[in-house]
Amino acid sequence: MFLRTVCRAQGAKAFHQNANVRFLATQVEAAKIDAPLTKHQDDYSKALPYSQVPGPSKLTFLKALLPGGKCFNMDLAQLITYHRDKYGDLFKLPALFGSFEFVASHNPNDIQTIFRTEGQWPERTTFKSVTYFRTKIRPDIFGKYAGLGNAQGKEWGEFRSAVNPAIAQPRNTKIYIPKIDSVSMDFVRRISEIRDPQTNQVPETFEDDINKWTLESVVLIAMDTRLGLLSHTYNERSAKLIQASKDALHLVFDIEFKPPLWQIYETPDFKRLMNAFNTITDVSDEIIEEARARLGKKSGDSNENDQGILEKLLKIDPLLAKVMAIDMLFGGIDTTSSAFIGLLYLLAKNPDKQEILREEIMTILPNKDSPLTVENMKHLPYLRACLKESLRIHPPANANIRLAGQNIVLSGYQIPKGTPVAMGNGLLCIEEKYFPNARKYVPERWLRKGSAPAEAKSANPFIFLPFGFGPRMCVAKRFAEMEIETAIARILRNFRVEWHHPDLKFRVKSVLEPEGKLMFTFKDIVN
Repeated sequence: MFLRTVCRAQGAKAFHQNANVRFLATQVEAAKIDAPLTKHQDDYSKALPYSQVPGPSKLTFLKALLPGGKCFNMDLAQLITYHRDKYGDLFKLPALFGSFEFVASHNPNDIQTIFRTEGQWPERTTFKSVTYFRTKIRPDIFGKYAGLGNAQGKEWGEFRSAVNPAIAQPRNTKIYIPKIDSVSMDFVRRISEIRDPQTNQVPETFEDDINKWTLESVVLIAMDTRLGLLSHTYNERSAKLIQASKDALHLVFDIEFKPPLWQIYETPDFKRLMNAFNTITDVSDEIIEEARARLGKKSGDSNENDQGILEKLLKIDPLLAKVMAIDMLFGGIDTTSSAFIGLLYLLAKNPDKQEILREEIMTILPNKDSPLTVENMKHLPYLRACLKESLRIHPPANANIRLAGQNIVLSGYQIPKGTPVAMGNGLLCIEEKYFPNARKYVPERWLRKGSAPAEAKSANPFIFLPFGFGPRMCVAKRFAEMEIETAIARILRNFRVEWHHPDLKFRVKSVLEPEGKLMFTFKDIVN
């Protein structure tokens, strides 16, 4: 995906006709995308008015959230489930404390309607604290480009058009396989170093090491730089970046989903968040400038097919390259870590599936030091099935959110244009009527059986959407999958992963997070 200035002149037309054709096809089969909408969708005037969409009043909702209330201390997924049980598959939750009112839908037909009517420039809700930082504190970096997460309308479309050729095409992912494999091998060495020599169990701080692996991978992809986070020698700058990233990921959720006192005065948490954003921005800027100088020296010898993301984006606009790199850093750490943890846990809890996967991995890695390549990574269908199944059971994000692209009808109710709608894909993915034995980890449901299609293909295609759908789906989907697949391949080639503790519980904050410590056991594979 490499469009130069001409891409901007082509605008939205180029955006839809060129950059995203393959992008969309990877998510839902073309025939299913073209399925007709139900007949009543066009008859907005005959639908029940928006005011009649069921849901609690502001007072009822507030009482439920306060100490002693039925929803006190619930996470977001629990809160949605509670109200779905009470009001049905479509309901609305009122705005409190400066938040926004939104509709929640758990009807696959509604989800299809939302995505089919979102228009050429889909819009979603944004984080107010991120917008404040980018517009008020650091317009020097973000004044021209709001970024993929915060931009809306034509501005978003032009930004996505510019970055799509450098990120979303499959061939651009493949060139990173050897580099990301080197990070995965460092991760394996790190696991060997930190585990207990007697029990082979990793310490309670293992989640920190997972986050270091993720950050190391993201920075390598987005900024063409190794930080050395998985060794004992990483420098002060790398330490600052990982601490700031950790602070930002946790603080932004609290800032956005609690009373917005920061809009009245600068709360301590708000100051910490702004400092974390500043550190991420400054360190990223410094790393990218160093990479820019390094890449500039070899640009004459560089083949376009071998150029990485940063090198391609720098040729379009250095400022765009910086904003995109920071967006990848901010959006790619917690989500990838969450997906990796979910998969590792399910493999540890299902040793039979782990053994099948290990046998497949050993066909392409006969020795522990055998290289992972573009060619042999094609021959891991069970690994991809294992990842899909873990994303179904433990999706990093439980919902996709869009602003209605036009006046639409959902479940018989009028939904005015611009209404935020949360689509509860995560809950639908673990329901028996869509996936038999829904709570069971069955990677085989994603595999073809001879000439028959995979069992999972019989489910509505608008249910399983872990990376979203349409033009605004996750731009770095393939990179996230590659990071996880290479790490799991290396880990299972070297270790048998076990879990000897009570079942791990998960809680939805900014993403799905484990509530307990990740005390996995990693036993060496002899051969």
